[in-house]
Amino acid sequence: MLEKYFKKYSESFAKPFIKILKIIKVKPNTVSIAGVVVILFGSYFFYLGNIQLGIILIFLGSAIDGLDGPYARETNLQSESGAILDSLIDRIGELIIWSVVGISYTDTDIELFTIFAIIVSSNLIPYMRAKSESYGLENKKGIAARPERVIFAVLFMFFDFHFLYVYIFAVITWITAFQRFLYLYNHLND
Repeated sequence: MLEKYFKKYSESFAKPFIKILKIIKVKPNTVSIAGVVVILFGSYFFYLGNIQLGIILIFLGSAIDGLDGPYARETNLQSESGAILDSLIDRIGELIIWSVVGISYTDTDIELFTIFAIIVSSNLIPYMRAKSESYGLENKKGIAARPERVIFAVLFMFFDFHFLYVYIFAVITWITAFQRFLYLYNHLND
């Protein structure tokens, strides 16, 4: 959802960083891997109690990972294998982020289950998009695409919101997964 409104601005913001990547001649896949490594370090620092550094690194790693696609398109280095790697790294990054939330913020089994539910729906959402694309359909339905999920997790950690917001967010991610499923299902039955 955010992508629809802010894509133009985020691409403008990314241009100077893409120029730097072009100058140092790094490959888009390396950018993807660097992003998840920074997320991993950020999550580790967050886990150790260095919350501010952890959050900064998680946000920075997510931003770095967001550069790989535009950079690949800008340099005509996009490939199917790169897209697959990017998708895999996106899932790993989200798993790491939500695992840290689960480890750091859950006190009950239902809270931990809610984190698992978000992890599962966070994997179903891009799966339904990819499955739709295999049928020639663009499916970006719902309000909890990857940018929204990462931003929510970072804001939750930064502001230490009440866990009630995680319950609400879990429902939103599942609604998004079902919206994408229904869109594909209905198109296949037309």
